Formats: sequence, structure tokens, C-alpha cells
Amino acid sequence: MARLTPKTEILRALFARSGNQCAFPGCTQPLVNDKNKFIAQVCHIEAASEGGERFNPESNDEYRRSYENLLILCYPHHIETDDVEEYPPARLLEIKRNHEQQFLKSDFKLDEAELVKLSYEMGKYWSEIDRLNKLDHALVESGLAMEVNGGNSFFEIIASAYDAVSGIEGLLKSFHASDKILKNDFVTLLEKKGVSPDLFQDIPYYEHPFENRNWESHNLGTPNWLQRLRIDLVHIEIKYLEEYLKTHSNDLQAKERFENAKLLLKEYAETAMHVD
Repeated sequence: MARLTPKTEILRALFARSGNQCAFPGCTQPLVNDKNKFIAQVCHIEAASEGGERFNPESNDEYRRSYENLLILCYPHHIETDDVEEYPPARLLEIKRNHEQQFLKSDFKLDEAELVKLSYEMGKYWSEIDRLNKLDHALVESGLAMEVNGGNSFFEIIASAYDAVSGIEGLLKSFHASDKILKNDFVTLLEKKGVSPDLFQDIPYYEHPFENRNWESHNLGTPNWLQRLRIDLVHIEIKYLEEYLKTHSNDLQAKERFENAKLLLKEYAETAMHVD
């Protein structure tokens, strides 16, 4: 199901009643910066497509892109409202109504060219992502296509990245273990063919193609690149949570993650080194 782009007149009305502020209660994060660039997100109360938060199968595409089903949030509050149990449709509708009531007479407007551009690009991009991954992928019917889910939250994405690092590390360890027994496997093969391994005793270890196979890659390259990736991921997490907690000071779980990540980066900053 392709998501339809919100109409320009709908976006115009949303911005006119926004006060140039995120609709989340108590948030004053601007929607447009001093360079007249849109830095927030137009969000659906009931998801625009199946699989999204609060998707209503009994609704229709026109309602899903209607004024009644849209509100504008800063990115962190968009992520927070992905919690469908805490933010069911009725609560988001109430948040929308209460926010707009404050700015019914507001004359705030987004530059018309930016408004049209935002409307067009938003619909085009998400529709293309859905189409490419769910319909046009060469392996869509085989079950082998990797999912690309633009609806994932930051926390889901960063968790997936950490999992990927662990998976890569496990894979590289298996390669290392395999290379360590390569020389023994070679000797066994020679013996099966009646060839004495003593023929190769005069070859120095540094010239033997099966002695310490890929030693530098396993013992230097692998740990250095994995450490670099771990440092960068923690750094990204801290940068995000630093901004997120400015408007989510009561999110205790995020606070705990923030403090743990800060301690870990401090440790990396003081002790991380290249293996050489």
C-alpha cells in the first residue's frame, strides 16, 4: 500500500496553526529554523501504511493524509509517540487539538516554496522506500530480501547496529579459528596422498603460505576496526540522547542509557588504543 502525499493546502493549514512549535505538550522546539528550513516532521496519528504505529485497516488513504490525521512534531517527540500504548489515537488527537487551540489566530506560515517542496519530497521518498523494498526488490518473493524499515526508531536502529558489530566480530573469530588449523589440514591432506610433510620443513615460517594465515588481519586489522566502530556508535548515541533529553527529562530509561554511554566514551577516550 503506497502512502499518499499530504496535500499542500493541508500542510499550509497545519503550519498556520502550529505557532512554529512542536505540538507535544510543553515543547517549544521550532519547526523552522532561522534559515527558513523545516527541521521537524509531519506525523500521522493513524499510520499512513500497514505496519506503522496505530494503523487502522478500516480507514482509507484520503483520511490518512487528511488534516485531522496529521500533526507536526520535533524528531524526538515523534520517536516518543511511537509508543502506541502510551499514545493511542485519542491521546494524539487531544494533543493536536490543545496545541492548535493556542494558535488559532497565529499568522505563522512556512515559505510556500519550502512547503510545496516538503510535501512533494516527503511523499516521494517514503513511497519509493516502500516500493523498492517491498515490491521492486529482486528477491522479494524469496524471503531473502533484507528489510529496510523507515519507521524504526533511533533506539531500534542503534540496537541493530550494535548487534551487527557483535555478529561481525563472531564471524571474524570463526575465520581466525579456521586459519589457525589451516596448516594442520594441509599436513593431513599431504599424508592422505602419501606425501611426507617433511618436504616443507626447510621453508621459513614467514614464507609458508599456511603458517599464521592472515595473521595481521586477524590480530591487528580486525580489533582496530571493531574498536573504531564501537567508539563511533557510542559517540552517536550520546549526541542523539543529549538532544533527546532536553525535551524528555522524565525518560528514566533514556537517562540511564545516556549516563552509561557517557561513562563508556570517557573510558574509550582515556584508554582506547590501536593494536600494533
